[in-house]
Amino acid sequence: MRVLELAAVATALTLAGAAHAQAVGNPAPASAPAPSSPPDMMRGPDERFADLNRLNNEVTAGRPKSSRPVPVSPDDVTPGSEVRDSKGVVIGSIEKVGTGFAVIASPVGKVEVEFASLAKNNKGLLINMPKAKFDAIVAGSAKPAK
Repeated sequence: MRVLELAAVATALTLAGAAHAQAVGNPAPASAPAPSSPPDMMRGPDERFADLNRLNNEVTAGRPKSSRPVPVSPDDVTPGSEVRDSKGVVIGSIEKVGTGFAVIASPVGKVEVEFASLAKNNKGLLINMPKAKFDAIVAGSAKPAK
């Protein structure tokens, strides 16, 4: 009988504690600002994939909005587009586009470049070398074979 009384008291105290925990606390005022988005490490995988897809769409929708270079797609390389060196100096323009390559015409001459050697940023197409090195390569390829 004593065990039954102790069990009843323990149950009553447990239920009373749960009820008290629900009633205690300050409810948020109606004019409280909306909580900000959680930091990246607290976000779920679906939200991170959505962010990645949004960034990917921005990049593939044309010129990126940042100065960071990103790989080009074949649709980005069009005849007449200016090509800049790694410092942003214009070295020439696209004269011809083939399957997987483009011909860059500069005042020194012309050279065929694979799409993998090109990138793009908010200024347009880029090649990862300084203008002097590019001009030396173009001049060297323009020399007749002996």
